[in-house]
Amino acid sequence: MAVELNEIEEAEVELEQWLVEQAENGIPEIVLIGLLRDYADDIEQLGYVPRMWGESDR
Repeated sequence: MAVELNEIEEAEVELEQWLVEQAENGIPEIVLIGLLRDYADDIEQLGYVPRMWGESDR
């Protein structure tokens, strides 16, 4: 499945906006960093992004 550059850029902008919103709402940056690392590790290990994240999966 090919991903177009504009899709990557759009996803990047949306992620950046979400991160800014979370930080502005008082979520500490260290928490956001930890979440991103945990999810990145999970995705790297699985080789894909699960469409549902369950308690047992984390």
